[in-house]
Amino acid sequence: MSLSRARFLIASGIGASGLALLDRVVARAAGADPGDLSSLNAAIELERAGIKAYDDAAATKLLSPKIAAVAAIFKRDHQMHLAALIAAVEAGGGTPSTKTAKLHYPQLTSENGILYFAQDVEKKAASTYLSVIPELKDRDLAGVIGSILGVETVHVGALAQALGAFPPYPSGFVK
Repeated sequence: MSLSRARFLIASGIGASGLALLDRVVARAAGADPGDLSSLNAAIELERAGIKAYDDAAATKLLSPKIAAVAAIFKRDHQMHLAALIAAVEAGGGTPSTKTAKLHYPQLTSENGILYFAQDVEKKAASTYLSVIPELKDRDLAGVIGSILGVETVHVGALAQALGAFPPYPSGFVK
């Protein structure tokens, strides 16, 4: 994926602030440590899995219009993350992974079942990003990954609310 394509995808979703973030991640990745590029590639695989999960959920036709609209927004977020991560790996001289992380799929037979599955996917994404941040040698790149982590945790909370959880998280700390 070219940098101009990544810029287009991100600009179409979040505008100037997204472009500034893309420029920052690409600039930092240009001199990235090979281990950092490996971590970014793992994140690419995870973002692809998130996109696939939302595509598969939509294909069931079990989602109400409001839930389907939110799922489309979450999928778009994953697409923007993917575009930024691919551009970063390329800027660092690496080859972006073409793999998709494997997810454990339950049977998707109801809207609530799909919401629980989506929440599990988002929790895995948040947990993975959280675990990657301390491993990154470039602290600015870690900050960018932290911003993606923030979006994943918003997804977790929104899905909890859609499932009727109150409060949407159990305490001031996430387990």
